[in-house]
Amino acid sequence: MHRLLGVPPQDNPTIPGLPAAYAQWMAQSPLLALGTVDRDDRIWTTVLGGRAGVVRPIAPGVLGLSTPAHLGAPVDGGSDGDGDGDGDGSSRTGFDPVLEALFPGPQDGNAVDHADGKLVAGLAMDLEQRTRVKLAGRMLRGVVLEQDATATTGPTDPSRVDLQLALAIDETLGNCPKYLNRKAVWPHEAAPRLVSDSLPLSDDAVRLVGRSDIFFLSSRHGAESMDTNNRGGAPGFVRVLSNSADDGVSLVYPEYSGNRLFQTLGNLRADPAVGITFPDFETGDVLYLTGRAEILVGADAAAVLPHSRMAVKVTVDAARFVSDGLPFRGRLLDPSPYNPPVRRLASEIDATGEADARPDGRSGAVAVATLVRSARITPTVTRHTFRLSPDPSSPRAREEFPRLAAWQPGQHVTLDFSGHLDQGWSHMRDHDPASLNDDYVRSFTVSSPPPQGPASLADVELDVTVRRNGPVTRLLAGWPAGATLTVPVLGFDGAGFDGATDHPAPDEDLVMVAGGVGITPFMTLAGQGGPRSSLLWSLNADDLPLAVDVAEKIGTRSRVTLFVTGEVAASGQGDLRALARLGVDVRTRRMSRDDVVHAGTEGHRRFRVCAGPGLRRSLLDWLAGEQVSLVDFDY
Repeated sequence: MHRLLGVPPQDNPTIPGLPAAYAQWMAQSPLLALGTVDRDDRIWTTVLGGRAGVVRPIAPGVLGLSTPAHLGAPVDGGSDGDGDGDGDGSSRTGFDPVLEALFPGPQDGNAVDHADGKLVAGLAMDLEQRTRVKLAGRMLRGVVLEQDATATTGPTDPSRVDLQLALAIDETLGNCPKYLNRKAVWPHEAAPRLVSDSLPLSDDAVRLVGRSDIFFLSSRHGAESMDTNNRGGAPGFVRVLSNSADDGVSLVYPEYSGNRLFQTLGNLRADPAVGITFPDFETGDVLYLTGRAEILVGADAAAVLPHSRMAVKVTVDAARFVSDGLPFRGRLLDPSPYNPPVRRLASEIDATGEADARPDGRSGAVAVATLVRSARITPTVTRHTFRLSPDPSSPRAREEFPRLAAWQPGQHVTLDFSGHLDQGWSHMRDHDPASLNDDYVRSFTVSSPPPQGPASLADVELDVTVRRNGPVTRLLAGWPAGATLTVPVLGFDGAGFDGATDHPAPDEDLVMVAGGVGITPFMTLAGQGGPRSSLLWSLNADDLPLAVDVAEKIGTRSRVTLFVTGEVAASGQGDLRALARLGVDVRTRRMSRDDVVHAGTEGHRRFRVCAGPGLRRSLLDWLAGEQVSLVDFDY
């Protein structure tokens, strides 16, 4: 992996055996992810625990694992868990595939001995403290302790047992807290039910993947060792690439900037077998997967998951979805500050002009944009004006620039600021954690009208009106006047507002609804629908100068109703008077359902909406059954 990525090799910091300090820490950790290989040579992963002491030292170099579990009775005559119904009934099937592999065959309180040791790997975790230690070794012995059938404390579940395992530890490694989302965890008496053990995944399983902010995966290094670790991010960072009987089941996730040890990736490059588990801390549902991993680098990664320089695609061979299968519950306390925004699949993005990807995973430039001037409109909102020209360093750009089509109203321009902001790799960057996975490629809605006629874009100017939020907009806001700033242009994207399905008919009212800087897609549109167009705009009082600026450009071509939230300061009173002179109907309250549903003529109107998630959800609820076109900034 180091050679593939051009990364200097480094020493392996893995520690042989089980240091006393790690053993003592593990005795206080409440969770253990555990991986092993089943009798069909498939890798699986599980997660156990719920209270401190799920593992503890019991001898030098040996950990004892104690956990409640449910070893299910044979299901449908002994399914073997791969959905083909050919099980032989010799194992207790239905719940946790790792425990099945470690405890083969029905047990009656007897010990299971693995003479040569059963290969395992684990990850001990305290998510509340954001600490974790990897371990690898072999299971030597295990005991299944049945529940006391004479117990009177509640109903007896014949599958409910207590497990005790002895794990000989060959190596350990403490890991950083980088992508651990902090969670509180407590024990829970599970009541598991096997929902599905076949492919494709059920809707509930797909939804579990879509809301997961952590999963655990295990890999192996031949017959010598295994590795279990986690991957974390914002909910939805794992994307379902395919899920059907025809196309199979595959997932893809981005490999974020890490410690460059590449222990998991190195294993997967040598042996693609992988076992993954997605736990739902709130419901106790759990999805177990086993399959094959493919490492995607550079353009291959970006083609599947744009803005990713490395990703892993997992083709699922078998799955098991269990409801209420975890012996613990948990809730989110804080997300990791290192989590980047979720990256959507290329197939999920409506990209009409995406440029070709370069080998490093970035997109190739078709032009350059030079900052001409900047005008601060409010304390946080600035209009930046760029001039377009061919990239002088690229023969391809000089050839293609004359064919570059102008933007359409509602489209965005994608600019690459990495040459000015990319600081290169570092393991941790606590002063600016989000920067480690930032490619500094930004898409801004164009807020100036496109050039008229078929003229070349050479020396054409375009405006973007943006709120300062993050390193790119801070760079633009602070750029010295007169100093040259030139960045690559990757293209114009987005459906815009001129598509045949979106263009209002002559007898339709056009109602535009915006929230905050969501006004930018409409700044070249307002009034194009004639006297029957109107704009409903919700804006914070601090941004009243932006409303004046926009109203001056719109003039009297559209009816504008402005909903001002927050307290209007003394300095804002002049803006209110200016808006009144410009014919804007100002209402110092929130936008309501009645404001929206009574806009335009019912049955002869079309809505265009660009707002944040909260207002957008309300609008879609209010406008059920209406013709609504959406623009969002979520990507």
